Amino acid sequence: MDKDLTSSGARQDSGGASTLDLSGRCVGSSYILIRPIGQGATGTVWRGVDRASGEAVAVKLLHESLLRQPKLVTRFVQERTILLMLRHRNVVRVRDLFSVGESLGLVMDLVPGGSLRDYLREHHTVAPGEAARLGAQVAAALAEAHELGIVHRDLKPDNILLHGEDGRLDIRLTDFGIARVLNTPSLTTTGAVVGTPHYMAPEAFHSSSITPAADVYALGVLLYELVSGRPPYDSDTVSDLMRLHLEGRPERRPGIPDALWELIASCLEQKPRLRPSAGELVLDLGALERSLAEAPALAAPDPARPAKPRESRTPDPEPPAVRPGPHPSLASMRKLSPPRRRNQPASWRWARPWAMIGLVCSAMLASGVATTAWHLARPEAEPDTAGGAPLTRTGIPGPVSSAVASAAPSPSRAARDHKGGGNPAAAALHAGSAVRAVATTTPRPRKATPTREPLVEKTYGPWDCNRQFTISYPNPMAVEPCHQVGAKVQLAATLTAPRDGTATLALSLRDVDTGRTVPQRTCTGLTFRDGSRSHDCRDTASPRAGHRYELVMSWRFTSDGRVQTGAAKGHQFAF
Repeated sequence: MDKDLTSSGARQDSGGASTLDLSGRCVGSSYILIRPIGQGATGTVWRGVDRASGEAVAVKLLHESLLRQPKLVTRFVQERTILLMLRHRNVVRVRDLFSVGESLGLVMDLVPGGSLRDYLREHHTVAPGEAARLGAQVAAALAEAHELGIVHRDLKPDNILLHGEDGRLDIRLTDFGIARVLNTPSLTTTGAVVGTPHYMAPEAFHSSSITPAADVYALGVLLYELVSGRPPYDSDTVSDLMRLHLEGRPERRPGIPDALWELIASCLEQKPRLRPSAGELVLDLGALERSLAEAPALAAPDPARPAKPRESRTPDPEPPAVRPGPHPSLASMRKLSPPRRRNQPASWRWARPWAMIGLVCSAMLASGVATTAWHLARPEAEPDTAGGAPLTRTGIPGPVSSAVASAAPSPSRAARDHKGGGNPAAAALHAGSAVRAVATTTPRPRKATPTREPLVEKTYGPWDCNRQFTISYPNPMAVEPCHQVGAKVQLAATLTAPRDGTATLALSLRDVDTGRTVPQRTCTGLTFRDGSRSHDCRDTASPRAGHRYELVMSWRFTSDGRVQTGAAKGHQFAF
C-alpha cells in the first residue's frame, strides 16, 4: 500500500466530507483514478494510472468546497505553474492540469516512499551525516526556487517525499500550494499569517514581507528535528510557540556535532539578513556530509507523557441513569463513558472503577436506599464514608475473619451484632459512625463471582493525539484529534481558539485502506469566551476489524461575522 503522501494534518473540504468515490473513473485525457491516498490543503490526492503509458501517477483534485473561492482556485493553478517552472530533480514533477466536472485536477509523479514525517515516526532520528545529505538536497531545491523568485513558505517533513534509489533515500519537495511568487500580487489576505508554526520564521508571525530567508529558517528547524528527533520549540499553545520563536533560544541537545550545530544556529538567526542563503547551504551541508559520515545517530528523545485530550467545558450528552440493583446489572457499564458530576467541568480523565463504585454507593445513601443487595453482590467492595470518599483498607489482627458491612445496616442486623457480644467496633458502627464493622463469626462462604473484571480498563491503550496549529490572523487556533484503541475506538477532538465566537465540531472515521469516510458525531453550539477557550467533541466507534483508520475532525468557527473552516487528521491506527 502506498503511504500517505500528504501532511498528517492535512485537511478535507470544509464540510468534513470526503471527496466522492471516483474509483475507476477516467479524468483528464487518460488518467484512471484508483483510490485516494491522502489529503492536501486544497485537494484530495488519488493514486492513478496513465492509460497512455501505464505509469502510476498522483492526481490531486481540488476540493469542491473551494471552487467558490477565487483566490484558492488561483493558488491551485499557481502550484502547477510553479512546479512547471521548477524542473529540479529534488522537486516533484508535474505532468498535467485538467478539469473534471466543475473541479480541477493536477497530475504529478507518484512518489511511493512516503514522507519524511513517516520516516521520522519510525526511526526517530537521523545520523548527522545523513541529515546533512538530505538537507543539502532540500537546500538545492530551495535554491532553485529562490532563484526563480519563489518562496515555499511551508517547508516541513510532511511536505518532503522520499524516493528510494540504489539503496539510498532521496527527497522530492512538494506542496507549493501556499508558495509566494515574489514581485507579483499576493494571493494571501492582507494581515493573514500562513505556514506551520513549528517551522515559521519569527518575521512570519508578524505577517511582514516574506523573503527566501524564511525558507532557510524552516530548513534550520528541519535539520534540528532530523538529528534531535523533535523541533527546537514546542508548546501546548499557539501563543507560547510564537513567543519561543521570537525569543530565539534553541536548546542544543548533547551529541550534536559542533560544525552541524553552528550551521543550524546560523539558519535560526532572528534577523533574516544574518541567515545564509540556500545556495551557500548546499555547499556547507555537502562538506558536512563528508566530515560527519561516521558520526552515529542520536538516541530517540525521551518520550513525553502520553497526550490526553485537554480539559473542555463542552457538556456531554446526559448519561444513562444508574439505578440501584444487583451488581450484574452493572456489566454494561464497560461500554459507557464514566458519568461526571454535573457541577464539574468535563474532563478527559476517565474515572477509575472504584471511583464509580463510590459514586453509586453515595447516591444510594443519599436517597435512603438500603445497600444490603449491593453488599451481597459485591463482597469485596469498600464502603463509603459519610462524605462519600472510599475508606482506606486496614488490616484486622487476630484469626477472626472480618466481613465488610453496609454503611447503612438494617436494625435487625445491628441487634444481632450487639447481642453477639463481639468486637466493639460493631457498636461504634451502630452509634452513627460510618466505619467498618467486624463480625465475630466466620461468614458463610459464598461462591466467588468475577465482579471486578467488567470494570477494568486494561483493554484500552494510551491516548494518541496529533496536536496541530492553524495560523490565520487574527484568530490562530489549535486543534487536536485523538484516539484510544481497545474493545472499541474512543474518538476525541479538541479545538482551542483565543477569540470569542461559536463553533461546530464534526468527527469522521476514515478507512485508510478503502478511502471510505463514515461520519461520527457532530457537536454544535460550542461557545468560546473568557474562561472557556477549549471545547471538545467525542464519540465511540466500532469499525470493521483488520483495517487501518484515521480520525478526521472538521470545524466551522464564527466570530464577528467571519467564518473559518478547516479539517485535520489524527495519526493512523490499526484496529
